[in-house]
Amino acid sequence: MRVVTPRPSPPLKRATFSTDEIEPEQRLEAWRALVGLTHEVEGSAHAFHGKVSSTAFGSMVASEMSASPLTVARSPQRARRDGLDHIVLHLTTADFAVDVEGASLHVPRGAITVNTLSRPFRRGAAAERNSQILSLSRDLVVEFLPDPEAFHGRVLHRGFGDILGAHMRTLVEHGTAISPSEAAGVARATAQLIAAGLEPTRTRWSAAKQGRDAALSVRCRRYIEAHLRSPGLTPDSICREMGVSRSVLYRLFEDEGGVAGYIRARRLSTARSLLASADTSVRVSEIGSALGFTDATSFSRAFKAAFGMSPSEAIGLSGTSSDQTDIFGHWMRTIAAVGR
Repeated sequence: MRVVTPRPSPPLKRATFSTDEIEPEQRLEAWRALVGLTHEVEGSAHAFHGKVSSTAFGSMVASEMSASPLTVARSPQRARRDGLDHIVLHLTTADFAVDVEGASLHVPRGAITVNTLSRPFRRGAAAERNSQILSLSRDLVVEFLPDPEAFHGRVLHRGFGDILGAHMRTLVEHGTAISPSEAAGVARATAQLIAAGLEPTRTRWSAAKQGRDAALSVRCRRYIEAHLRSPGLTPDSICREMGVSRSVLYRLFEDEGGVAGYIRARRLSTARSLLASADTSVRVSEIGSALGFTDATSFSRAFKAAFGMSPSEAIGLSGTSSDQTDIFGHWMRTIAAVGR
């Protein structure tokens, strides 16, 4: 009898983006175009260098990064606008300071910071030298840790931090030895390890309550995102779907001036993305109409007020990004979309 040996699955791919092949005066802007998918960055363009290599394990991405000193932040406005909620762990190779919702923390070299992108933070300028970064979808994490927002800003150093850091380095160094069929299991095991280490550090009921509020906020935002094209998307419909009162919904969106203002901002942002990826044959009025703007003039006026350009000027803007930048963008969008 002939024995057929199964063909092994191809390993996961690693994508690398480096500024080395870019003109020196354009390197910082190229880096900002990449990191700007998720964060705001500030720094000097003089002698700037940046390199990142990443491997995607389904709903988790493991990266190694080196870069000249930069300030990296998620502003409250950015967190509200883009709706990203994945969990990011950063194993630093340099000391730095970070501001997390009014608290200033010192992060020593070798420590791991835990952040959720649904919350703001600002990290002081520090050089990255082979730093390790994990990005996980919130839905992957909440299977094992129901309220990851409660741990936003946590710093892990020594003890469990060393164990988790070793795991992060292993994922980066040996990730391409994993097959796509094994990737989901590796991602789940990593989320379970993170939860096992974080749960014992819970110290305050107030933090847990904030985490539940943040989780409800994320659920509401996901519902809004999924129904942006529906004319029936209203505060009342959200209350019914989420099982909350109008007063609770108002509190969750108070900083945006109310849920109606948030819906309008997300529709405008979606219109911008659609226009940026469209060709010149697209009809601006059709995109506006599909997103609930019944009047083309008011749509154009609101779009320009939000983005400083007319809808027609935004057409095709995404066509200038590099292939590697597109890969990272695809990975980040895949993580963000899980569970929506």
